[in-house]
Amino acid sequence: MALYGDDSGKESEWNEATFKSKRLHEIQNLINFYKSNPLGVTEGKFNYVHLFRSIEMLYGEGRSKYSGKEKIEMDTFRETCKKSLKFMPPHISQINNSIKGNSQTFRYNEKNYEMLSNLLYDFEMRVRDLNDEHGLTTKNKQGQGMF
Repeated sequence: MALYGDDSGKESEWNEATFKSKRLHEIQNLINFYKSNPLGVTEGKFNYVHLFRSIEMLYGEGRSKYSGKEKIEMDTFRETCKKSLKFMPPHISQINNSIKGNSQTFRYNEKNYEMLSNLLYDFEMRVRDLNDEHGLTTKNKQGQGMF
């Protein structure tokens, strides 16, 4: 007999659901915050960059539940958004040299913003739909509902 009881060991069942729900809630709060002013700046970056990163986090929380086809679809969506941010950003940086020193200004491109905004919206909605389909959001009540 072992000093501390049974030597065979036991397997614990640990449920991460509470922590995952908390993370999903926090990510959704971030998304809502950055969507409220996507052209604003937080911590030195435009909010649309933070918005993209937050949607990526939401995607990451559900990705392990997705089918192979869904992962390919969403990875492609993610890469399209990344390329849009890199090659067609809404704000284009310009360095201005003068006798007083260098300064940085940004030129706003409305067409690039509209395209990115639509991509981010579609990316977010598809991630939310897939997370819902795979049981990562509030359960739908069974039955007819109230009406």
